[in-house]
Amino acid sequence: MGWVVLALLPAILASGYFFGPRVWLLYLLATVTALVAEALWFKFTNKTATHDLSAVVTALLLTMNLPPSAPWYFPVIGTFFAIIVVKEFFGGLGYNFLNPALGGRALLVGLFFSEMFKISWSAPPFDRIPPEVVTQATPLELLRNGELLSGSFLWSSFIGDIGGRIGETSSLLLLLGGGLLLWQGIIHIRIPATIFVTVGLGVWLFSGEGLASWQTVLGHLTGGGLILGSIYMATDYASSPATVLGEYLYALGIGLIILLFRFWGATYEGVSYAILTMNCATPLIDRLIRRRVLGEPGSKTLGVKLDH
Repeated sequence: MGWVVLALLPAILASGYFFGPRVWLLYLLATVTALVAEALWFKFTNKTATHDLSAVVTALLLTMNLPPSAPWYFPVIGTFFAIIVVKEFFGGLGYNFLNPALGGRALLVGLFFSEMFKISWSAPPFDRIPPEVVTQATPLELLRNGELLSGSFLWSSFIGDIGGRIGETSSLLLLLGGGLLLWQGIIHIRIPATIFVTVGLGVWLFSGEGLASWQTVLGHLTGGGLILGSIYMATDYASSPATVLGEYLYALGIGLIILLFRFWGATYEGVSYAILTMNCATPLIDRLIRRRVLGEPGSKTLGVKLDH
């Protein structure tokens, strides 16, 4: 998990530059909450602590999914729920059927719906943003309104200098971190690549009359939490399928659900809902793909078993 923390670090540092140093305090609150919650769980259940940094990863990812204006108790409530309920209640690391960070975010959306979707921000004191610049549209907002994204806006979206949630805006830094995880063999490219291709092709073919422009396709790929979710959360070992074919089906499902939200959803994001939905479908995917071999107590899989 140390490599995952390292991969996330550039985007975490950049979020403080883009949204002000206050967001680093939210990361700190979430991390402390995760460590305390995990320590309390191990103490009261008499289990041995794992010291694997998985709780820290959950805290960081949950904070990256918060709006920059989130109050201090958002990361505390969300992280505590993610660690205790979503992760530990189901057996701990490797046994959770939902991504813990997204489970915690889902609780916060249910409790504080309007605040969780407040994705523009107020410029904090001593920030580099002038005080009069207090809001900014996101790529997905502009695309939903039928606007064509300019090259300069797409560049801002790529580097992260746009409105959005705390850790999702810099596609460049998230992709660099993902490259590190691929290089270290922590994740495989199958799931994120399939999601990217599914969403990209879907937007290109079905976003309006005729084929969509390249600006529209790039806006959908770099806008919102698509890159953050596809690389860092959809690839969670415990909540994704155990076979290669299963991974492709799982990622295809995520991409299709994202498209439904982008085109017709009440909210235009949908990445977290798509991942959580396919997390729930993972046991079914595994059961459908695995086939019992006559006379053997184990099972044989269609496709190569993942070597995680």
